[in-house]
Amino acid sequence: MAGTILCVDDDRNLAEIIASALRGEGYTVITAADGDEAVEMVAQHEPDLVLVDLILPRRDGFSVLESIRAMDGDVAHTKAVILSGCSQTPRSRERAIELGVLDVVTKPVPLDDLLGVVARGIGEVKRAARLDEGDESTPSRAMSGTLEQMSIPELLHHLHGLRATGVLHLTSGRKRKWIELRDGYPLSIRSNLVNECLGNFLVRSGRISQAVMAESRRRMKPGRLQGEILVAMEILSEQEITDALLGQADEKLLEVFGWTTGSYKFEMGQQLQRSNSLGVVASPANLILRGVCKRYPLDRVEAFLRSHADCFLAPGESPFYQFQEIDLDSEHEELLSGLDGRTRLSHFQGAEERLKRTLYALITVGLLELRSGESAAERSAPRRAPPSSAPSAPAQPAEPVPSVEEEERRARLTLVAERIRSQTYFEILGIDAAATLDETRAAYERLAAKMHPDQYNQSSRAVQQMAERVFDHITEAYQTLSDQRRRSEYILNVRRDERDAEYQLESQRALEAEKEFQRGEGLLASRSYEKALESFGKALELYSAEGDYHAHYGWALHLCHPGDPAMVQEAMEHVRRGIKLAGHREKSYLFMGRLYKAIGRSKTAEKMFARAVQIQPQSVEAQRELRLINMRRVKNKGLIGRLLRR
Repeated sequence: MAGTILCVDDDRNLAEIIASALRGEGYTVITAADGDEAVEMVAQHEPDLVLVDLILPRRDGFSVLESIRAMDGDVAHTKAVILSGCSQTPRSRERAIELGVLDVVTKPVPLDDLLGVVARGIGEVKRAARLDEGDESTPSRAMSGTLEQMSIPELLHHLHGLRATGVLHLTSGRKRKWIELRDGYPLSIRSNLVNECLGNFLVRSGRISQAVMAESRRRMKPGRLQGEILVAMEILSEQEITDALLGQADEKLLEVFGWTTGSYKFEMGQQLQRSNSLGVVASPANLILRGVCKRYPLDRVEAFLRSHADCFLAPGESPFYQFQEIDLDSEHEELLSGLDGRTRLSHFQGAEERLKRTLYALITVGLLELRSGESAAERSAPRRAPPSSAPSAPAQPAEPVPSVEEEERRARLTLVAERIRSQTYFEILGIDAAATLDETRAAYERLAAKMHPDQYNQSSRAVQQMAERVFDHITEAYQTLSDQRRRSEYILNVRRDERDAEYQLESQRALEAEKEFQRGEGLLASRSYEKALESFGKALELYSAEGDYHAHYGWALHLCHPGDPAMVQEAMEHVRRGIKLAGHREKSYLFMGRLYKAIGRSKTAEKMFARAVQIQPQSVEAQRELRLINMRRVKNKGLIGRLLRR
């Protein structure tokens, strides 16, 4: 059947979520969980493309491909892509070429990248099933499943690994939740539960009484929010409402960890309207740890521990997961560092509840892996057992990052990215050619912890992409130098290694764009508007897909021509483009509010400023604009009263 893909991975949840995403693109997808099953499925269905994990039970990915190549007929030429959580060796690269592999992709892989690999592999979608039925509609670009098959912790973990951007719809009975994610990080949430509305939350948390809530509801009119009314009633301040909204969003998000039945649907590329911002975005690993410890059913945790009691606990192998941001107390941090693959999970059967929950969360997010104790061969192939395989299915967020610290991180990343472009792997890790394996590992762990993409989850998209490239490059350096054979070959061939031209050009353009943008921010702060406009324009020329660049260019354009109506309209177009590309950044809404204010549309301006505060409660500039509008409104009311008394 045209457009058929076989996805093979022993992590059934990961295989199913990838399959669901591919089905959303219009492909027909089948799955397999081990090497023997994969060979049988290929012989039976003759797919157009095989996505196969390298480490599988019963036979590995290379063995699967060897069996396919030995089949009779056209099926022997089936296209294949390897998904690997391990570092590539010269021999593995040779085998991939010998077996005609289209690409070797390192897990976890961003979903958009994986979809691109598939599209290149089998061409434009052959939506066989839909076309046969005469349905020419476009694919839904959505993936779905049930919470019985995949738990909330496992679902959020895989969406993080896939760097998914869009809206996650969750349903359990009559309950509905919508969570917006960007690159796998939850940004905002919406709920249909009445008890989670702001008024009930304020009563429940002791901030207001039932009588005050009833009065605020009585005063509500279309277009006015309950929080605004409570501020107008002088019951709560703007800051107290902002804090309450963040607490309300946090409560909404944690509540879903208690759901054990229901369904999910993730719509890629979508945005959520009228939602609660989650404030400073915590890493998914921290969110999962907190949700499991506070809300996830204990019987699920204990059932999982029992079902994998004979497995050994070992550190996770994936660098992307190994260096995630996660806040463990000193006791659990020490425990994690001491697990080396020789302690069985059964050792913790009688542990106290908090430790059981922490272990479950660490396995879910990939910081720990479960290794089978049945054979040496299986022990040599570490795999993370999916928590949702348990019967019947599987730290507080960081304080707001000061803008100064964020700027320092961004500047440091820019310097590192610029430096490593011309460095050898030894120079990147800061070691010499005689360094021991232990010295190499220690150098890598220090650097990887500093440069992990989690450190830049609140930065612009250009900065995040740069961070991922830097981290991947650092990891590749370590994987090469930690293997004696690869290290020897690298030393012999270092002068002949060629960088991928397209990657290098893209990375260089992103780097130059970010440098121009940072220069423009400095010029804007010093009121050098013309020069700032020039720098923002250069940044746009180099990287036009970054929303912050458009927004700052539009604002600088207005500052250069404050009295020109035509320039105001052009400035607003750029800022609108900024909102469309980076709707999660408060600056775009701040600038749009100021532009609306400049043309006399104060009510619309107020909405823009309020949205900026909702996205970033610590936005001093947006809060100041709202206070000025409120002061003006109070002053005008007083003036009207004096006129009426005459």
